[in-house]
Amino acid sequence: MTPKAIDTTEVRYPPHRLHSLLNPTSIAVVGASEKSSWSWTLHQVLHDGHFSGPVYYVNPQGGIIHGQPAYRRLAEIGSPVDLALLIVPARAVLSVLQEMDEAGVRNGVIVTSGFAELGAEGKALQEQLAAFAHTHDLALLGPNCLGYINVISGIPAMPSPYPPVIKGKVALISQSGALSSTLFSYAYLQHIGLSALVSTGNEAVISITELMDYYVEDDATRVIALFLESVRSPERFRHIAQKALARGKPIVALKIGRSERTARIAQAHTGALIGDDRIYDALLRQLGIIRVSSIEDLLITAGTLAQTGPLPGKRLAFVALSGGACDLAADYSEQYGMELPEFTETTKQALHNLLPAQEAVHNPLDTTGVVVNQPQIFEQILQQVGADPGIDLLVCAQALPTEEQDEQTRAFSVKLLQHIAAGLSSSPHPTFLLDFVSNDVSRPAREAAERYGWPLIPGGIERGLQALAKAICWSERQRLFAQQIPAEPPAQSQAPVVSPETAVGSWSEWQVRQLLEQHGIPLIPAYLVDSASAAVAAVQQIGLPVALKIASPDIPHKSDIGGVRLNLRSEQEVTAAFEEILSAVHSAAPAARIEGVLVSPMRSGGLELLVGIVHDSVWGQVLAVGLGGLWVEVLKDTSLRVLPVSREDIRLMLTELQGQALLMGARGTTAADLEQLVEVIYRLCQLAQALGSQLEALEINPLRVQGQEIEVLDALLSWR
Repeated sequence: MTPKAIDTTEVRYPPHRLHSLLNPTSIAVVGASEKSSWSWTLHQVLHDGHFSGPVYYVNPQGGIIHGQPAYRRLAEIGSPVDLALLIVPARAVLSVLQEMDEAGVRNGVIVTSGFAELGAEGKALQEQLAAFAHTHDLALLGPNCLGYINVISGIPAMPSPYPPVIKGKVALISQSGALSSTLFSYAYLQHIGLSALVSTGNEAVISITELMDYYVEDDATRVIALFLESVRSPERFRHIAQKALARGKPIVALKIGRSERTARIAQAHTGALIGDDRIYDALLRQLGIIRVSSIEDLLITAGTLAQTGPLPGKRLAFVALSGGACDLAADYSEQYGMELPEFTETTKQALHNLLPAQEAVHNPLDTTGVVVNQPQIFEQILQQVGADPGIDLLVCAQALPTEEQDEQTRAFSVKLLQHIAAGLSSSPHPTFLLDFVSNDVSRPAREAAERYGWPLIPGGIERGLQALAKAICWSERQRLFAQQIPAEPPAQSQAPVVSPETAVGSWSEWQVRQLLEQHGIPLIPAYLVDSASAAVAAVQQIGLPVALKIASPDIPHKSDIGGVRLNLRSEQEVTAAFEEILSAVHSAAPAARIEGVLVSPMRSGGLELLVGIVHDSVWGQVLAVGLGGLWVEVLKDTSLRVLPVSREDIRLMLTELQGQALLMGARGTTAADLEQLVEVIYRLCQLAQALGSQLEALEINPLRVQGQEIEVLDALLSWR
């Protein structure tokens, strides 16, 4: 899907505007005091050799603070200040912003809490802060945040001790300030290089979306890792994610909050099948954002992608000095969707010559203990495996050196790994080195990996292979994105004419049928009748057997109150069924408006699908496709996307269904005409978009599919 064009005048803080915020050459600490732990910490981190520019302290009382004269106001400094770090009380923040504007200080980090997180009064104060910043072009992080660390430039604009860090290619953006130090420390322990760490706080002015945009443009960053609680600018978020995908810059997200919300759309089955987290999950997948479920996986996956870049495919060769490790690799590869192809006969023969004791050579490959005394054989094995044309990537697992080892053992471990690294480096395919388990990377291992350039992926066999599998999925998604034909906007000539007077409440099936028919959606034939004799006349046109259904805008679930009769095989049964339906409806829903009774031919065979589009308060229209009919709420086998979607998106949705084999003709069913099915669903999406934001739900349940026969059997529409 081509990124939606955005009016750049609406983007207040584009990447070039944030450059001075995140790369200041001078800093002022406003609210500095020797009684403040925040102030002391900032003083220490700004003077520990990382930041080389001038640091000024501002306090209304003046005096000497942290060994240097303090200024009463920003304007007294008399030199340019790129960044103000605010640690003043919440009630004083607005006056400091006025000082910043007067002194020409355009960027700030508001560490202070006491705003929207505390309720209505704090929210009102935060809104004033945001309004002033937007009016006066102040780029502000926070409030209630811990600032940032620019690792590449050595700028610790964060009131916490500067932890050990490895310079690298991962920008970590967190909506949780308290976890920032934990994320930073874990990255170091797993030997993951960072370009930056940013805490966003309440996001009154600068949100996670603007920061994503900045790091998409940042040449020092290859991967963006998000600790995500919510998205405040949904359309902008989508645009930036698509921009990152188009540029080949992966985004990895740990989205917290998996609890389902109560469905708002009671009359549509679709509303019961989606929830906040399911929509997020679908949207992240749709945008090519890799979702993970733990802090460990967030960093390990991001660190892996920083090394791999796009991967060519999922055919994995795995080599280890351990049969057990090879067995684990086989299990994890299958679990995470990677293939372990057999080696070519040429590769097998070469490996037999190196490992004569082995009766068979398989992938994963156990090198056996022969490589312990002859580590050069390990190198030769990897050279042969790495040259195999039937693989896409090569992974070797071997224990890393530790501080607990004696010097001789550690030296041998490094020597063996040097031969492994040499063997890996000869392959034309991407190659990676894993430890057996998810240990912290020790100082000796870190030093050796950096000195010799080992292609080390953290996390051990399981997490490492899982991260590689996610990198493979992202690579495939990125390739599909590049090839994809963009979704077409609804043509004006096709836009439905629905007057405001009629776009209210719920529509009857008869009303929905007319709308669908106008827009080329195939429907089962139906006659609307108002008497038993008219029903019989309709049967004479349609033929037996038939189905009868009540038509009323006030009865969305007709079968629940006896408003449906199926498989009627004689005119006498039709006459009786007509009277029974009216009697049941009048008894169960006496106030319901009755348009008549629909008479349609009975259908047998085929597969029933649900296709529903509902309005989500955050993301707008959401498409759900899944197994329909009676099984929709039992199996809940659905795939979701946020509109707009392309035809390729819909094809991918169908492959995600557990019941996709039924579409392909499994168990004696007729294979569906997938191109025609995709086209019907695409037209429904175009119709929903044309109906606009007032649409609450448009649901087809079921959509009957049997080969080339695709038709709507029942439909529901409601307005917001």
